[in-house]
Amino acid sequence: MRKLIALLVLVSFAWQVQSQSTDDVINNYYKAVGGLDKVKSMQSVKATGNFQQGGMNIPFVMYQKRPMKQLMEVTFQGMTQKIGYDGTSGWVINPFSGRTTAEKMDADQEKETKFQADLDGPFADYAAKGYKVDYAGEEDIEGSPTFHLILTTKEGDVRDFYFDKDSYLMVKQKDHVKMQDGSTSDSETNFSDYKEVNGLLMAHTVENISEYQGQKYSSFIKMDSIELNASIDDAIFKMPESGSDSTK
Repeated sequence: MRKLIALLVLVSFAWQVQSQSTDDVINNYYKAVGGLDKVKSMQSVKATGNFQQGGMNIPFVMYQKRPMKQLMEVTFQGMTQKIGYDGTSGWVINPFSGRTTAEKMDADQEKETKFQADLDGPFADYAAKGYKVDYAGEEDIEGSPTFHLILTTKEGDVRDFYFDKDSYLMVKQKDHVKMQDGSTSDSETNFSDYKEVNGLLMAHTVENISEYQGQKYSSFIKMDSIELNASIDDAIFKMPESGSDSTK
């Protein structure tokens, strides 16, 4: 009986240490970027920059607004692709594939867009969002020590996050996302070039590494400007009516 009690105490202590480490990393991360209260006071974001891949620089504008609204506009060769989420459902206008009217987003893209549209980030009130977060210890990322957290969504998607051990800023994210057809989509995102914007530190360079048919493809998002609490009309997030050409 004593051995059983000792084992239960040890297991309980180990769980408490992990739980404390998880919350410590999350709390220190939000402190590092400027404070959770300041993050939650942010009502909207307007970011402009360039999407860089294969020697091309393609300008974009991204709008985000509470609650859970997002619009990305990418302009190339006089045409504009739009990827929108109105807080409930997503839509796409993709003239580069010959579609100049708005169409409903497929379930896989909608799930990912909804995850990205959270202005607070996934770790704020994560349990209420249905997420499970585990502390996975320390890990070297390109020679630098980081804290590793694993976030699992209620859909079963697994997302690994790495925070610099000294600054607590997020430096890498790895996503292992379940698709509707039963396959999985794997990608990596690297965050760098943090700059202060109205008291909040935000990454101004984002590298995305995706894999397709055994080949890895890298692209960059370079932010030129980020404006917080910009005045953004809710109407831009709504799906345009069928038949209207909104690519120009």
